[in-house]
Amino acid sequence: MKVLVICSGNICRSPMAAEYLRHRAAGSGLSHLVVDSAGLLGIEGAPAAADAIRALREDGLDLTAHRSKGLRKSDLRTADLVIAMSLDHLDALEELYPDGSGARYLIRAFESGADPIGGAPELEDPIGTDLKTFREQYRRIKICIDHLVLHLRHQAV
Repeated sequence: MKVLVICSGNICRSPMAAEYLRHRAAGSGLSHLVVDSAGLLGIEGAPAAADAIRALREDGLDLTAHRSKGLRKSDLRTADLVIAMSLDHLDALEELYPDGSGARYLIRAFESGADPIGGAPELEDPIGTDLKTFREQYRRIKICIDHLVLHLRHQAV
């Protein structure tokens, strides 16, 4: 199963979420999970934001090797599940790539539990803010990903 995590630039939110999802999947019996991330702005080869790297490092995870990539049609053709950060991202996917085969959710649809909810709030972009804000967003990402892992484990049964 392939999970694709998207945001705008693929330098803050989606790399943090994808890296934490890889970590959680490895420790949760989801070794079949393939996790990738991309951005709708098409930024190629940029490192993760310094404060994203710091926030994950504090949790024992390493984003230093991450390099941004723009979303490609092939990413969506092969994704079973797409996790987006904002409604604009979901709208852009629907407009640009209406034939994508996987389910599409906002990350915060999993904030309250393993069953995704409709009308979920967006995850604000921390770019240009301070480390405290990155830590807060990463904490929220972790809650959502923990619930997403439960969701995926239930589907695998």
